[in-house]
Amino acid sequence: MCIRDRNHTLRSIYKSLLLVSVFLCLCVPARSAAPPSDFKVRAFYLDCRTQVMTVSAIKELASDLSKKEINTLLIEYEATFPFQKHATLCNQLAFSRSEVQDIVSYCTSLGIEVIPLQNCFGHCEYILRHDRYAHLREDSKEVSQVCPLKIEEAKKVFREIFREVAELHPSPYFHIGADETYLLGSCAQCSQVNKSRLFVDYIKAMCEVVKEMGKKPIIWADIILMHPEAVQELPKDLIYVDWNYGWEPDRFGKLDNLLKLGVKMWGAASLRSAPDNTYLTQWMKHFNNLATFLPFARAHGYEGMIETSWSTSGTYGFHYDNGWEIISMQPIRQVYPMSGFQLLIDAYCKAVNSSEAIHAETFIKEYAQQRYGLSEDEAQTFLNYFLLPQELVRHGKDAKGKPIEQVIQECEELKSSFNKIVPRKQGGEFEHYRLMLDLRINYLQYKEVEFTYESSKYDVSQASGLATQLKKIIGEAGKLDKRFIKLNKDYLKPGQAEEINALRNEKMNELYRTLSRQAGL
Repeated sequence: MCIRDRNHTLRSIYKSLLLVSVFLCLCVPARSAAPPSDFKVRAFYLDCRTQVMTVSAIKELASDLSKKEINTLLIEYEATFPFQKHATLCNQLAFSRSEVQDIVSYCTSLGIEVIPLQNCFGHCEYILRHDRYAHLREDSKEVSQVCPLKIEEAKKVFREIFREVAELHPSPYFHIGADETYLLGSCAQCSQVNKSRLFVDYIKAMCEVVKEMGKKPIIWADIILMHPEAVQELPKDLIYVDWNYGWEPDRFGKLDNLLKLGVKMWGAASLRSAPDNTYLTQWMKHFNNLATFLPFARAHGYEGMIETSWSTSGTYGFHYDNGWEIISMQPIRQVYPMSGFQLLIDAYCKAVNSSEAIHAETFIKEYAQQRYGLSEDEAQTFLNYFLLPQELVRHGKDAKGKPIEQVIQECEELKSSFNKIVPRKQGGEFEHYRLMLDLRINYLQYKEVEFTYESSKYDVSQASGLATQLKKIIGEAGKLDKRFIKLNKDYLKPGQAEEINALRNEKMNELYRTLSRQAGL
């Protein structure tokens, strides 16, 4: 073969391979063809529903986040938004309009876009608790969800609510929630309609309201993953947020059913989530979440990532006057304030800005040395703090079956070594870790008394001894209350720290009163 013929043959082969490559690229689903995402949207979620931060604390957080290349703040207000036409919704902790404007303006000056999150379907307790909005309820007593068949009534209300919120948030995006709508089909009328139909028709209507304002709607993806057949009916520019806090990708439904349609996807990891509480934080769960989910989201072409930081589960308990009128409403779970989570905030900022998966143990030890000025040995003790398993305790054992006596002993042993650490920098911030450990020990000591009281072997002769034991625990709780208030007085709005303390101590105080009566004290 001459050189000219050989070159011609090679060119033909090259062209053929090129055509095949193009064909394959066109045939492969977008998620596989897309390059790893650089997360154009790097967001942090701010929970202003409970544990409401002061404006100065929010601005300080925003300033810190901006230095670490976070460009978006997702804020959920609930009853702390300064509604005007719908002022019925506002509670005693509500911001003023000027405060919200100040927050948004300050964030904008830092290059941070503020997106509001306004639930309009599930998680609407703070709305539906009021008689003014009772006509929208799916259920007369379980007031978390709007009835999806009441589309026109809902559009009338939420068109006004959305516009009030949007007026103070110039962002082109508007998050409407739509997660955990577990009451779908529960009322007599809804039970006659396909759940997929109920969800899609209602969300489509709410998206229309959002688009009337010139905004792009965002929803959580958990429910639509259960009904992927309906995606085609929703707006093409709707953004779906896949929230994953450490589980398999298909937890809510086969994710590929959504991804193969080429929809716009953001992800969401978690800083605080169940079963975290004021006395329990599963640190390594959140580190592992960053290490696994962020690389997954990058590989699947997600355009954005949000770090959620829930101060509550979003589920509330109620005190009723009669069968339907709500007197008071309290979150059924609260976690330690975000003031104690700078380490995880910084871990997220590093992970979201790096293509490499974060290595928890390496990060924690290096962080201990750099941020707190700890020695190598102290850094190892600091790491041990986060490696200590933390589980819910019931029936005298933790969730892994470990006896409560052993759990307490392990915590006490760690406390002994942890209290020897002397931070050279950021001492005030470091005190949150000590307090969180002390709160856990105090809680476990109470659970030990409770276990004895709830056992089949308990009788009234033990009341005096248990009351004496519990009185000491409550006395220690009082000292912890003061430390908690001191550490969070400038971080939380006035009265919040005291309220958190009261809710945390309520069960042990109630048990003490019962034991005292039984013992005749």
